[in-house]
Amino acid sequence: MSSSEAALKHGWYLLKAKYREEVRAQDNLEHQGFEAYCPLIQEKSTRVPLFPGYLFIRLSRKDLPSYHKIRSTRGITQVVRFNKISHKLFNEGRLPKGDLGKLLPSPIPNGDQLIDQIEAFVWKYNGCIPDDKPVSIRFREGESVLYDNPLFRHLESTFVKGVNMDRGIILIQFIESLRTDEGIEEQVIARREIEVPLKDLQKVSEER
Repeated sequence: MSSSEAALKHGWYLLKAKYREEVRAQDNLEHQGFEAYCPLIQEKSTRVPLFPGYLFIRLSRKDLPSYHKIRSTRGITQVVRFNKISHKLFNEGRLPKGDLGKLLPSPIPNGDQLIDQIEAFVWKYNGCIPDDKPVSIRFREGESVLYDNPLFRHLESTFVKGVNMDRGIILIQFIESLRTDEGIEEQVIARREIEVPLKDLQKVSEER
């Protein structure tokens, strides 16, 4: 890992999206494994972005190998940067090599708190004002769910907990069928917890 990659900090970042492609950009990012958020408000018979032309993405160290994919994601034009001075110095050849990490974008200050506030506003604006997180209404801890994702939709998963108003953590079990003298026996060979959008989850009872 280069010194510039190591300088990428965990947190929420602001992305510039193409006009009217904010939701598509969010979907494209999520399909690549990123956590993205485009707040939508209800206007007449449709939902529109609260911040037209922008959306949010939360990055952590696990996202470093895929960071370069963000700008080439369909619907995304750029990662918003607030370090114009560093870029000016770099373009003028006056930025020390040890400071190259400063060319990377910085996370939004108090990003988690800001996103929670935006989510709360969206819920109130849309006429839904839950006392608790929506996950406590839609899904319960230990409940069987299906994750609508090409890689995991064939696997039955367990809801672990909610993270915020739109996301939660599920436990996915990878099961292998083994042939024994007594017949076919299923054995869990791996378990993995992943954070997913709640909109992509369905209760097993509703699916069957």
